[in-house]
Amino acid sequence: MAQRKQLQILKTAEILFNKFGIKKTAVDDIARNARVAKATIYNYFGNKDGLLKALVVNKIQQFESKLLDLNESTNPIEAIKLLIQEHIKFFMDNPFFNDILTRENELNDVLNKKEEHFLRKIIHQAQNKGLLTDTDSNQLLTTLLLLLKGIESRIKVTVAASIDSFDDNIDFISKAFFKTKSLNGGNNGTA
Repeated sequence: MAQRKQLQILKTAEILFNKFGIKKTAVDDIARNARVAKATIYNYFGNKDGLLKALVVNKIQQFESKLLDLNESTNPIEAIKLLIQEHIKFFMDNPFFNDILTRENELNDVLNKKEEHFLRKIIHQAQNKGLLTDTDSNQLLTTLLLLLKGIESRIKVTVAASIDSFDDNIDFISKAFFKTKSLNGGNNGTA
């Protein structure tokens, strides 16, 4: 029961933070819309910042869970594309993250480390399958992380951005780093 109520509060807070922003959303608003007492929110989360941190941690866990679906059987090009798409969705679906992640370096570091871990895993998988072009894997990792940050900053300033608007670029980038001969059965080298 308590966990369900906490999730209800988090979901309500997410909706209100995304709609009105963090500063314009009060704990009273969240309590009223979640149909709980204000004291319940303080009991579970301590204060508005505690609630915000819990919400970000929850969203990062959901993001990580989606990335865990990128298992060893997913080819590296698709894995890179899915990771980039999930990153884009993460920020587009949660505009309030732009405010909180710039203030909360610790939470930003958690997200960055998770993405770095998954990218490293994808690159290692590509190396094992002989799909990586003649590229330094550490430089590739750094480049992909910078790419994600660039996309993230573009999303922050472009209200009209959509995942579809990034698809061609994502295809180009993922194919630029990986050999495609083993993925499509041909022997013609790189894409």
